[in-house]
Amino acid sequence: MTSAEVIPSAVLACVLFLVSSLLVNRAVRGEWPGLEPGRAVVHAALVFSLAVMFEVLVNSAHERLFGEKLWEYRVLPVHGGDVSLLAPLVWSAYGLHLYWLRDSLVRRFGAVGQSGTLQALLVGIEAPFIFEVVGNLLFILLLGSFYAWYVPGDFWHLTSFRVVPVYMISAWIGFRMLDFIEYRMTRMSRPGQSVLVASFVITGLFVLYGPGA
Repeated sequence: MTSAEVIPSAVLACVLFLVSSLLVNRAVRGEWPGLEPGRAVVHAALVFSLAVMFEVLVNSAHERLFGEKLWEYRVLPVHGGDVSLLAPLVWSAYGLHLYWLRDSLVRRFGAVGQSGTLQALLVGIEAPFIFEVVGNLLFILLLGSFYAWYVPGDFWHLTSFRVVPVYMISAWIGFRMLDFIEYRMTRMSRPGQSVLVASFVITGLFVLYGPGA
C-alpha cells in the first residue's frame, strides 16, 4: 500500500476515534470537553515523540528477551515493523484524546482523578483494549489490513495482554513529563513554548526517519 492509498483512510479512522473520544469524555464529565490549544498541542507533540521512541526500544527489547517482536506494523512500516509512518497522525490523535481524558478525570473525580498513577493505570487498560482494538478493526474495515499485528495470539492479534504494563509505565513517565512541562510553560514566552513543542516534533520525526528506518 502506498501513502496516497493509506492516508485518507487513516485520517478518517483518526477522526472517528476523536469523535468517539469527545462523546465518551462528555459522558464522563457531563459537558463537552474544552480545548486549550497550547496544552492540547503539547499533549499531541509529546505523546507522538515518546511513543515512537518507546516503540523502537520496547519492541527491540522484547525481541531480545523472548525471541520475537511484540507487534509488527502492517501499514507503512519502518524500523523493521516497530513503527509506522502514520505515527505522527495516529499518536498525535491519541495525545489529544489523553488531554481530554485527563481533564475529564479531574473534572469528575477531583484530586483522585488528578493522580498520575491512577491515570496511568487507566491508560494501561484503555489503550490496548479500546484504542488498539478499535484502531485495528477500523483499519481492517477501511484498508483490509491490521494497522499493528500483535505477534502473541492472546487477543486475536488485535492487541496483547503483554502490552498492558508497557502502556502503564510509558503513561506514568509521560504524565510526569507533561505535568512538569505544563508548569514550566506557564513561565515561558510564546516563542519559547513554540520552540519546545517543535523540539518534541523534530525528535519524533528523527526517530521515525532517522538511522535504521
